[in-house]
Amino acid sequence: MGGSLTYPYGSTSAARGHVLAALGVLKVASADQIRRLTCPGHKDSKGVRNACLDLAKHGLTLSEGSARDGQKLWGLTPLGITAAAEALGRPAADMGGNARGAARSGAPHAMAVNETVIALTGTQPAPTRPIARTTPPPASGTPAEAGAPAVPAGLVVPAGFGSVASWATEVVHNLPGVSRTRPWVRTDAVLRAPEAGLPVLLVEVDRCTEADDVLAAKFARYREFFRVQVKDHSLAVTYGGQGVPLWQTHYPPTGRAGYPPVLVVFDPGTRLGAGGRSVPVPPHVGIHSFAVLGNCSVAEARIA
Repeated sequence: MGGSLTYPYGSTSAARGHVLAALGVLKVASADQIRRLTCPGHKDSKGVRNACLDLAKHGLTLSEGSARDGQKLWGLTPLGITAAAEALGRPAADMGGNARGAARSGAPHAMAVNETVIALTGTQPAPTRPIARTTPPPASGTPAEAGAPAVPAGLVVPAGFGSVASWATEVVHNLPGVSRTRPWVRTDAVLRAPEAGLPVLLVEVDRCTEADDVLAAKFARYREFFRVQVKDHSLAVTYGGQGVPLWQTHYPPTGRAGYPPVLVVFDPGTRLGAGGRSVPVPPHVGIHSFAVLGNCSVAEARIA
């Protein structure tokens, strides 16, 4: 597809919207990750790369380095963050930073978080219409086959939860009076997909590069954050005029007893590997379930 003076790389408005939405959530990502999260029906990442390049011409995206597998990584400029907020329908103040400089080291943790978001979302390939023929189709083809939407052959994406707009990454959870520059808990990703029965799901991605007690200590900080109560007049009726759990001022009720669930994803493609991780679980943390997500191990921690 030829370009124009405005968009010399010939990207479509849909592809540019996909890039802004994906980078608004993931902060830094490769074109392939953006494609798999937003438009997995595309046969390759060329359209996404062209969109990144066109947006860069307008000062909305930039690339500062590559992932460890050699793929170019893209992020948003401050102007791009504003455009992404519009694409996602969020206030610009809720978008967070742009992770500038993360790509210089290959952003291994961000790449693991991205793969987790992609796998849990499970965006389904959108059917596309075949290009109109200039000559009549062969007689052997049926009318139904000729006009039916098509999905790339062999592409199977397990259905997941929500969409790109359901996610936020690098979410800061602070205690009252604590500076935002020193977060009490920084959650790798938060999913809000009430239509899928998940009003809120906190996700931690562990690459097995930190000491076991560092990960275990994070559960203690989550517990303290969940137990703090504050005064919130907008929720006073619900809680009978009593103190309101701090987390309830950020998220809706979960529909289940206790605190919001925390999903821990153990990424095996790291120095120690999943088999080498044995986290000492604090007594107030229960491992409710264990499963496999792609090539990662997944556990749900319920904090009491």
